[in-house]
Amino acid sequence: MTASQPTASRPHRLLYVLVLAASAGLAFAAYRVSHRLLDRPGPGAVPAASVPVHSRSGPEVESHLFQVEAAEGRVEAFREGRWIPVEPGDLLTLQDLVRTGTGRAVLRLGSSEIELRERVEVRLDSISRAGANLDLRHGKLVARVGESHESLSVSARNTKTTSVGAARFVVQNDDRGRVSVATTEGSVRFAASGKEISVDRGKTSHADPDQGPTDPEQIPESVLLSVVWPVGERHADRTTLTGRVSGGALVRVNGVTADVARDGAFSASVPLRDGVNNIKVEAEDLAGRSKETNGQVFRRPTKPPDLRPERGVIWPQ
Repeated sequence: MTASQPTASRPHRLLYVLVLAASAGLAFAAYRVSHRLLDRPGPGAVPAASVPVHSRSGPEVESHLFQVEAAEGRVEAFREGRWIPVEPGDLLTLQDLVRTGTGRAVLRLGSSEIELRERVEVRLDSISRAGANLDLRHGKLVARVGESHESLSVSARNTKTTSVGAARFVVQNDDRGRVSVATTEGSVRFAASGKEISVDRGKTSHADPDQGPTDPEQIPESVLLSVVWPVGERHADRTTLTGRVSGGALVRVNGVTADVARDGAFSASVPLRDGVNNIKVEAEDLAGRSKETNGQVFRRPTKPPDLRPERGVIWPQ
């Protein structure tokens, strides 16, 4: 009985080995099938689109990010808690805050081009295939939309300006809270405080804080710039220059931005040195046209002349 037990258990051992082998094969097959199913995108899943990168040395590729086409002077973007310089070829992403100092910048998205003038601060609010929305916090920008199927919106304070098809328009957010809009090509919708109007080519409108947009008016044919020059000699180290420009125009006196009231009256305090002072006044209206004039102001020298005694005989005998 004891000697026959190993012989009697061999068929059971063989059957046990076969069952283990079959189980292992089924487990491996199940793993391969489940692996393929899990790797396959589910219904309705869209493969993630790669974010294209513009190479400064290679050709430009399609992107849904703003690209910096030009940057002159000081142009910066706020990222990771600090301001960093922006250069041509850089990409600006959603929620980037961009500002210009004494320079300017040109941004492009598809057929849309945005020019940021000096001392502008703007945030990229939303970007999609159809267009973008920008939040103009301060300053003036010039926008151009080249394709009718694209759209560009500019929010500023309580207003929103949206292109209608291909258009070229200007939005300005000044220090007093007034938002001004001018359209030089196409048409835009200008909305504020529950009122919306259409500003067509050659028209301009503005909205004061908590007010709806004014009825569109014709953009003046020429740039208004009238300067009241100081008369006579000056004795102080500064003089005040006053004048008038078109509503919404920017004024620079010797390169320094002057204070312009809503009715177009401006004033500027100009430093003077002894003698003749050359002063240049520049005006740029809302449509981007400019005009300049030049003048002179004389300041009487504040120091007495340097008199030195002459040696020798002054009056000969």
